Order: sequence, then C-alpha cells, then structure tokens
Amino acid sequence: MKWLEIIFLRTPGTAEQPVQRLRMVAASLSAAGLVEAVLYNHASIPGDLALALRWDTKEPRLRGSDLGLSLMGELKHLGLVDHSIWIVASSTGGVEGQGELKRGGDS
Repeated sequence: MKWLEIIFLRTPGTAEQPVQRLRMVAASLSAAGLVEAVLYNHASIPGDLALALRWDTKEPRLRGSDLGLSLMGELKHLGLVDHSIWIVASSTGGVEGQGELKRGGDS
C-alpha cells in the first residue's frame, strides 16, 4: 500500500542550519519500503520545512514509521514539529520507481 509520511518543521528565523541538516538527512535515508524522500522549503515562509517520505509497504504505519518517529524526535530541538500520515485515495499517474529508492532532485 502506498502512503506518505510528512514531517513539518517550523524554525525561528531563516537559519540555514536546519536546512543543511535536513538536506544531509534526506540524502542518507534508507529503510525497507521507503520509495522516496523529498525535502521542501515553504514558498513564502523562511524557516518552514517539510520532509516527505513516500512509502510502499504491505500495510501503512498509522502512527508513522520508526524512521519518521525517530526523525521527529531528533528535530524537536530545532523548532516546532508536526508529523502526519497520509494514505493514497486516488492517483492520476502510473507506477513510478517501483522497488527503487528515488531521492528528490534525482533525474
């Protein structure tokens, strides 16, 4: 089943430290069922970040993956953290990157 885990981080100001840290984290993530890890910056609010983990597992983890929960705990000292799980309701695209880890920015 395909599902999405999103960790939102709101940091004070425009400090580059959280962005650099999350870039390194996103580039090194690995877990069974993890299809893609993408880091987003908010379009208009400096310091607002989102790390989206796209999963394809037998069953979704309704409270979050061990990886996501661990990341959430690690990020709490950087600012306000929110963690949510989303399950695919419908899709207009075909199967992409099945069984292969794709990282945001990779072609």
